[in-house]
Amino acid sequence: MPRKPKIVALEPSARAAPTLPPDEVAQAVAAVLRPMIGLLLRSGLDYPRLSGELKTLFIEEAVVELGRAGQATTDSAISLLSGVHRKDVRNRRVTGRPPGAARPVALSARVFARWISDAACAGADGRPRALPRTGPAPSFEALVRAVTQDVHPFTVLQELIRLGIAEVEIQDGGELVVPAHPDFVPPAGSREALDLLAANLADHANAAVSNVLGGQPTLEQSVFASGITAASAERLQAVARSLWARMRGDLIEAASRLYEADQDRPDARSRVRFGSYFWSGPWEPAAPDRDTPGDETP
Repeated sequence: MPRKPKIVALEPSARAAPTLPPDEVAQAVAAVLRPMIGLLLRSGLDYPRLSGELKTLFIEEAVVELGRAGQATTDSAISLLSGVHRKDVRNRRVTGRPPGAARPVALSARVFARWISDAACAGADGRPRALPRTGPAPSFEALVRAVTQDVHPFTVLQELIRLGIAEVEIQDGGELVVPAHPDFVPPAGSREALDLLAANLADHANAAVSNVLGGQPTLEQSVFASGITAASAERLQAVARSLWARMRGDLIEAASRLYEADQDRPDARSRVRFGSYFWSGPWEPAAPDRDTPGDETP
């Protein structure tokens, strides 16, 4: 009798104990870091370079933790909490970089988001449609002007063309800006792709860590299926993309509406990120007593 695939709906508990076993935490973090280590090695960055970055991060985060606990951020206190030698702490605090500020969302991404959220610029399926390059709305020129008055629309168009996100076609004697993809997908290896990696993974980690430490419950769920063929995995990816396309448009529309209402308020200082991801790869069956089909909620 064929074995049923294992389907798991996962929602981490937000009431996890704040005191966690260090060894288990290290194993969990190592699993998260493994693909990042692969990225470093393929980019020509070795362990000494990473260790230097980690030393600075440990110092910076130790300062944050001490401040959260209401303790003085002396070199000795930072050294004790982080494990970094006191001399290195002093040197890094004098010569190191300040805590990095979040990079602003690229203008190209903001324009694309408007492209798929504005009913006049998107089709019924929520995908961006071809727009006249110039002229009154709906046009690409008007689209860019609705996002920024500081950059000329032609400059933005050149950037989208460089990223392979848009093309210009001549139809009926006029220029049309045509989306090359239904999603904002920067080319592999570009700075924009690295910015998305950093922003998306960092906020995903923020949500997951907050839940593990018992912070304010936040959405961080996934669906896991094992014991299926590669063809089935591809079909599930198509389903996932379809679901994401539908909810993405609704969320961008709601976010745009709330932004317009909040932008002049002095307390408008919050940010949100809602994402979706899909990954498939080889699966090694677990021991029989750990592979019982069914739903699980940690």
